[in-house]
Amino acid sequence: MGETVLLRNESSGDSTKSKREMEPDGFDRFRVLTTGNLRDYLTAADDIESRRDRAQSELTALVHKYLDNSGGVLILTGLPADPERGERAVLRATRLIGLPVQQNKEGSLVREVRDRGLSISQRGRTRYSDSRFGGDLHTDGAEAPLPAPDVFTLFCVRQTAHGGALQCLHVRDIEAALDPDVVGTLRRPFHFDRRGDQEAGERPTTAKPVLFTQRGRTAITYLRSYIEHGHDHPDVPSLRVDQRVALDALDTVIATSAATVTGKLREGELALFDNLSLLHGRTEFRDDPGRTRLLLRTWIRRGMSGPS
Repeated sequence: MGETVLLRNESSGDSTKSKREMEPDGFDRFRVLTTGNLRDYLTAADDIESRRDRAQSELTALVHKYLDNSGGVLILTGLPADPERGERAVLRATRLIGLPVQQNKEGSLVREVRDRGLSISQRGRTRYSDSRFGGDLHTDGAEAPLPAPDVFTLFCVRQTAHGGALQCLHVRDIEAALDPDVVGTLRRPFHFDRRGDQEAGERPTTAKPVLFTQRGRTAITYLRSYIEHGHDHPDVPSLRVDQRVALDALDTVIATSAATVTGKLREGELALFDNLSLLHGRTEFRDDPGRTRLLLRTWIRRGMSGPS
């Protein structure tokens, strides 16, 4: 299947898009128009298991091409942009790839990413995805013990005209820019704050390295503020000098890398990201009056039922 950039709004039926929304961006090379068995399976109102194998074959090929052998991003375009049909599509795509991973201790498989009027600087269970603020390139599940989610998805139900672009940076570009001593430090454990998601009796932090190996390749898990909060707990050692130096070096690479890709999801797009390879973040956004920005997210552990 070739790469296709939509020239009209397939998701809502309008014949044109605003010039602003259709401006080229860094995600264009990862956009693929959803067609054939895959589109039928993701959008059907009923459970059409007869088409599951063919849909899985189509998605597997795309995942191998874009996530495993390219930039770690795949964006399926032209899907219906409404919450109910979007949730169905994102869960079906998730299960074609592997197994959905619970995103909190309540067991949520699909989480709404929207501005809840919160800030990541707040303690407790506040997540980056609860705010509208930018910065803080990170991986999903940084607050959880390893293994990390292999893939995360975002389905765009509603977008805003004011900010909200996504930024992605690949671990291969990060590691290549770091001094070997820094890499060595980042491969040793840090304490990440659990954001209150631990069960009763569990520690409020999880100890794990920033750089590690999963699925036979270098992977990354990171959110600087979660590490800072983790080492602020009274029963956790303060960050050592070499750890702060390593984190500062990592942050410098993140802030200055020319390899960062920036793009903005459009309504009706389902994006899949390699969570082991990519740091991602977004620019600050502001909701349009009476119309909130809304993305639907899943986490995926690639298993025997999906592509390896």
